[in-house]
Amino acid sequence: MTFPTRNKGWPQLACVACGGRRLRACRRAMSLMELMLVLAVLVAVAAMVYPALQGPMDDQRLLKTADLIRAQLTRARVAAMKNGQMYVFRYVTSGDEYAVEPWAADADGTEASQQALLGDTPALPRSTSDKLRPLGISGQRLPDNILFFSGETQMDARLAAVTSDASPSAPPEGSAPPIVFYPDGSTSDARLVLTNERFFVEVTLRGLTGMVRVSELLSAEEVASQGGGVP
Repeated sequence: MTFPTRNKGWPQLACVACGGRRLRACRRAMSLMELMLVLAVLVAVAAMVYPALQGPMDDQRLLKTADLIRAQLTRARVAAMKNGQMYVFRYVTSGDEYAVEPWAADADGTEASQQALLGDTPALPRSTSDKLRPLGISGQRLPDNILFFSGETQMDARLAAVTSDASPSAPPEGSAPPIVFYPDGSTSDARLVLTNERFFVEVTLRGLTGMVRVSELLSAEEVASQGGGVP
């Protein structure tokens, strides 16, 4: 309840609870206990909402990673045509490591070509441990919790020469067959499947045209129906 107070100017409203002081002067700030209570409620709400948002965020990261791989494949094809030299894209299934390098190039040329292809992303340090670096060469890693689930590369006479034991670019034991990019713009027919353990994304490469396509998010059943090897 309020009542007007006597003043020379316009009548002012006063608060009875404040002993007749003006209503404007009656405003009080939040106490420390009230502030802590509000913060506790916000933290509790965030804790409940975060798990629901984490899944969609991881799925978007998977799609962006697939776009990154598409860009790397496209760069490798352009480099092969520009330099008149074959390039290979290597990766490790059930792992997160990949690399791009010229075929049958010397070590210095390989390192320089990798840096040019991979852009600003720092390369992995060299290591003699196959367990730490399954590819045995300087490469890159996918973002955390994203792996190459499976991969297929169609074998032909040219690819057989690249993957032969006598070839300097023969894949290390246990790694997937490399994807090869030729100076004429053609490539290996290949299919990669990436996963974040929730969904899958398929990256397909057309050998004749070198076109790369990235699918939408796929379930395990959808990947299995397309021959992705999901049990």
